[in-house]
Amino acid sequence: MLFQRFSTALHTLFSGFLLTLGLALLASPSAQAQHVMTINSNSAVELESQPEDDEVLESAPRELMLRFSTYVRLVKLTMQGPDEKFVNIGFHYDPEVSRVFFLDLPELPAADYYTVEWAAIDPENLVARGSFSFSFGPNAAPASTLIPEEEVLEPVIVPDYRLIDQNF
Repeated sequence: MLFQRFSTALHTLFSGFLLTLGLALLASPSAQAQHVMTINSNSAVELESQPEDDEVLESAPRELMLRFSTYVRLVKLTMQGPDEKFVNIGFHYDPEVSRVFFLDLPELPAADYYTVEWAAIDPENLVARGSFSFSFGPNAAPASTLIPEEEVLEPVIVPDYRLIDQNF
């Protein structure tokens, strides 16, 4: 009987941990930018963008283009500079599905690089998300050489001893 309670409590704890870990992965920003990407997602959606990830342009882009591998609802599109301040790019959610999205950009001030983050809902209602970065100007360097690497922390499992004596 004690083993069954312990087993049930351990199962409940592990299930809660997996749910928490899954939600944390969906909420966390991606650590790497890619051009064709499926990051923090169970979705098979891939993205091609213009500008491309890590592209160095001669001048600031006038628009963003996102081309997905399937029809999606674009639910998030943001842009930040290296100072992590958001640039108002005028994105507004539209519930219509599409494979290709264009967004005219405001005049971008000189910066080392810009990072675009996106999220979309695929036909199976799974969330696909990712990011890409670009830089521009005469002395610009690829964003990947300028973006500091984030430290990846290993998950820690801490048992909830309050569950051990519970009747389930």
